[in-house]
Amino acid sequence: MQSRYDLTKAELKDILLRATREGWAERKKGYGWRFLPVAKTPEAFEQIYRFRMTIEPAAILEPTFTADRKRLTKLRDAQQRLLDTDIEKLPVERLLDTGSDFHESLIQLSGNPFFHLALVQANRMRRLLEYRARLDHERVYSQCQQHIEIIDLLASGELIEASYRLKRHLSGALARKSPAPHPAIVDF
Repeated sequence: MQSRYDLTKAELKDILLRATREGWAERKKGYGWRFLPVAKTPEAFEQIYRFRMTIEPAAILEPTFTADRKRLTKLRDAQQRLLDTDIEKLPVERLLDTGSDFHESLIQLSGNPFFHLALVQANRMRRLLEYRARLDHERVYSQCQQHIEIIDLLASGELIEASYRLKRHLSGALARKSPAPHPAIVDF
């Protein structure tokens, strides 16, 4: 692979370590690397979003869901900080990570670790396509505002409404990303 892509050993190592961190490659036992399944097609990308539209709102309605005020406050502060200053300053990768962190933190509040594991894997699988897309900063502002609305609903105990808003939030992101061969605009 090093000679095929005209990379130095250090460049190849950095790329493979990043691929490992992001969950789309892993070391084989012994020697070599294995590339894991990722969303390579618009259909796979759409399937991931439909999957997320199913599990994320459902996680909020789990009987074990806990609206942990400390975590919700931390999430809200992060979203507000993005709105106030960071959206224009942060690199695309960091903005995408912040969006994933928001969704993964919410689903952790369900108290069901299987929801969280499934979402983390789905996020890893879609990450590669999102790197190739253009980030619409205006959409990020809107996404942050929607995230804050969802957090406020959770904090006030309105779980059903928060679940509904989360599903609407995700379906809006899917609608903006389909059916282009490669997503033109990334939401977070």
